[in-house]
Amino acid sequence: MPGRIAIRLADSMKELWNMLWEALLWVTLVAGIAGACAYGLRRRGKSRDGESVNESVGQVFTLVAGLQVVLASFLLIGVLDTNAAAEKAVAEEADRLLALQWAGDSLPEPARSTISASVRRYTGEVIEVEWPAMTAAQRVEDTAWNELSTVRTAIAGTPAADEWQRSRQIAAADRLWEVYEARQTRVEAAGSSLSPMMWVALMLGAMLSIGLSLMFEGTSARVHVVVVASFAAVVTFMICTIYQLQNPYGRAASIGPDAFTTILGQLT
Repeated sequence: MPGRIAIRLADSMKELWNMLWEALLWVTLVAGIAGACAYGLRRRGKSRDGESVNESVGQVFTLVAGLQVVLASFLLIGVLDTNAAAEKAVAEEADRLLALQWAGDSLPEPARSTISASVRRYTGEVIEVEWPAMTAAQRVEDTAWNELSTVRTAIAGTPAADEWQRSRQIAAADRLWEVYEARQTRVEAAGSSLSPMMWVALMLGAMLSIGLSLMFEGTSARVHVVVVASFAAVVTFMICTIYQLQNPYGRAASIGPDAFTTILGQLT
């Protein structure tokens, strides 16, 4: 177990460095292009009505850039909320699985053995099969879901000899329903992504904002280049961050199956 955790940690660090270099490449590229454009425009010389141009461009830039910031912030907050909900669902699903196992231990045979075996198979299926699929944003198959259906059938088909066993049967059914709900939240989060229309609005706003920043005229060409390049870098980094955080189980958020791995050793 410690060896597996160490390998997973090393892979996560490697993936993190790859993401950072990829983001740095895009930021540098866009900032360089924007800076070069600003320098080229300034070499053409200032217009005689520079102050009037700055006033006109400033009004439009304030509107467009303001809308861009609001949209990017809204999307980023939404992505972070989705990731937080997914992480909470993973922890709750693992906890409810363990509680389901304990409730099943109170039931008579053969339901006890059926529930124990199905819960273990379900947990292994989530770790070994479903998690790689969710990390790659692929469709999650129904194999693990079938294990939960087996548990439901075992609980429903168990006769209750007394009130205490009846209460344990109800408790097992309640834990199973909670596992269903947490699983649904987890799987839905794996397929979450921004709509194409949102990406069009985000990219269009970024291009318009950077383009308008090129049109400002000032006393120093060097300052203008630095300001435009910095603005382009910030906008690009924000877009890269939103893109990487879309999938809670993907490269940036990288929610792992640690909660399931932890309870696997406690299942009997």
